[in-house]
Amino acid sequence: MGGTKKKPLAQAEKTQSKTDEPKKAEEKKSGKADKSLQQQKLQSISIPKIDDSQVAKIFGGMKAITIYKTAKALNINASVATTFLKGLESKSTIKRVGGYSGHYIWQLAKAG
Repeated sequence: MGGTKKKPLAQAEKTQSKTDEPKKAEEKKSGKADKSLQQQKLQSISIPKIDDSQVAKIFGGMKAITIYKTAKALNINASVATTFLKGLESKSTIKRVGGYSGHYIWQLAKAG
């Protein structure tokens, strides 16, 4: 009815060192993986550099331009798409025609 017998101090140290080695190896591997994930996140956060002709190609077929359609079309986050669309609006490439409370709708500005 007892439990397991207490191991001698030398034996306890050996088992402790054996269990620590795989953990240290995993930490080294996960550290490298974390760095690559951080680099991928930084790349996805950057605002795409697109000129007016490319904007016409991307948004030409869209009747209404929204944050989420833009994010899906350019394969970026919604927050990055918001910043991108606000930048295009400040350049008068697109104009806001509707929406409310952050859920705005834009359309291409008429060229000419």
